[in-house]
Amino acid sequence: MYTSGELAAIVGQVRDDADRRLSVLPSGDIAAAVEQTKAMISSIEVEPAECRELAAASTVPSVEDATMAIGMSTDSATGAMAALSLVAGLDQGVLAQVSDPTEQLAKCSSMTMTASGINVAVTITPVEGASGLPGAVAYRTDTSLPDGSTQSMVRAQVVHHGMLITSVAAGGESGTDAVRRAGALLDSAAAQVK
Repeated sequence: MYTSGELAAIVGQVRDDADRRLSVLPSGDIAAAVEQTKAMISSIEVEPAECRELAAASTVPSVEDATMAIGMSTDSATGAMAALSLVAGLDQGVLAQVSDPTEQLAKCSSMTMTASGINVAVTITPVEGASGLPGAVAYRTDTSLPDGSTQSMVRAQVVHHGMLITSVAAGGESGTDAVRRAGALLDSAAAQVK
């Protein structure tokens, strides 16, 4: 089992597409962010109801009894953002569910989230070709905001040597670019995990 320090060291070795090392979040910040996000998600209504977990997982993975490290990269010139999380020590049942989310993605391809009386439409679309790793899965989340704009994010994940590796990319030149960046982070992190 990896310690959070060992996971942070792995994350610190990973470079983004501009060859910059990721900024590793301090473990105290991660714990605070997880708690904050859980509180926020619990105040949001999700339809269909069984998609609540997927909605929550797209922001913060469930990490009870596990160790975790997160790294981030932001390109101020293009507005591109990428994040990588490594989670070790997850229960086998959780890993099995994560390694094949096809059924859940199909059920939750169109969701409505309601917070403080504001409805937001969320669509989830599987994307191909993000990573060459066996068992890697990627999907794009498009969130239609009340002002008419849409926020898109690509998430790629794989269970590799018993560890959940997840990357997220948003912003940048295009959706295709985000898929490529998410996949590259995933592949780069997996290469560091022995």
